[in-house]
Amino acid sequence: MPIPPTDFATVESPAQLTFAEALASVRELQPKILAQAAETEARTYYSEELHLDFMRAGLYNMLRPATFGGYEFDVADYLKIVREIARSDMSTAWCFCLASAHVLWMASWWPAEAQREFFSTPHTAAGGTSAPGGTMRKADGGWIINGVFPYASGGPYSTHFLGHVFPIAEDGTQGPLSVFIAPRSLWAVRDDWGRTLGLKGSGSHTVEIVEGFVPDSHVLLGKTIIDMDVDGGTPGWALHKNAMYNGRGLSTFTLELASLGVGGVLGALDSYREVITSKRTALPPFTLRSENPTYQLWFADSVTRLRAAEACLDTAARDFMECATRSAKGDGSFSATDDAGIGRLAFAAQTDAWHVLEHILMRTSGSSTLVNGSRMERIWRDFSMLHSHQNSIVQDITAPLYTAGLLAEPS
Repeated sequence: MPIPPTDFATVESPAQLTFAEALASVRELQPKILAQAAETEARTYYSEELHLDFMRAGLYNMLRPATFGGYEFDVADYLKIVREIARSDMSTAWCFCLASAHVLWMASWWPAEAQREFFSTPHTAAGGTSAPGGTMRKADGGWIINGVFPYASGGPYSTHFLGHVFPIAEDGTQGPLSVFIAPRSLWAVRDDWGRTLGLKGSGSHTVEIVEGFVPDSHVLLGKTIIDMDVDGGTPGWALHKNAMYNGRGLSTFTLELASLGVGGVLGALDSYREVITSKRTALPPFTLRSENPTYQLWFADSVTRLRAAEACLDTAARDFMECATRSAKGDGSFSATDDAGIGRLAFAAQTDAWHVLEHILMRTSGSSTLVNGSRMERIWRDFSMLHSHQNSIVQDITAPLYTAGLLAEPS
């Protein structure tokens, strides 16, 4: 059975929102997010109660342009909020992030005509996928889309869907892969998620579109989120005058996933702290583990490495803004090499967080901490799914391209 759409357009968000206020709201919600984590897994997406909490706190509108009533948080601050949600539950954060973050792309690459429709209601979010999932054929004033799109994270509470299809001409020839955005009325969310090792509550269901019509303004013909050329300025830059809306896609997507991973391991560190301050060592003098020099070393290493991972993410987000600003103002390019470099910097943070989780926190927390349903066990399962995500493979593929771009630059 498909998951029915929900309509919470009448829920009011704050007229203004600062980063400090958003952070305070998330920290207030953290105990509830953590308490509902098992239910979120069983349901395969977070509760309507949490969805309403996120709406009332204004969290879906962090990247929404001020032109359309949003707060225009910079990318670094948005990702910090995502990390704090993931600190309580990676699945909840994944479902939230991979819908709310796509607002950045909606406000960047699509023309003003389309954006006015996307942001016509107070709540806008878009689940999506980068893999091609179907075809589209030309119709009067637009396109007819048919497709099945697995792993469409964030769908249950999304107002739109971002997908990729191949245009098919009347003679049957296939055109270049293209990206589109479709409103919720055109697609169904299949109830088919939850059988994976982890991220069972991430809302990564399959989206299906049957004979769905979208206008020309909703389709970017021959363009994909993986390689969106922004030099010369985007519609978002022209409309909003904020260089944040003049950025590429691969780097921002990697920043999102890496932030989810680092946030999850921060949660594992919280769990580890509870363990070492409540359990004793296995050897004499049988002190609390927190009083043992070896456990103190492990804890210090974990804290230090995670702080470094967070700093790495902040640097990558700052690099994104510098490249986007340079390109928007015509002072240089936001190249594919830049895009790959920012993504690889974010992926380095993700990889370091995985090392902390696997080689320190899990290895030294004790088997009783890893029973089914425990917080540490759930984080490990969720991060294992992140670590096996296709984007991790993409980072290896982009490494030679990044190197070639760097070596082509003057020394």
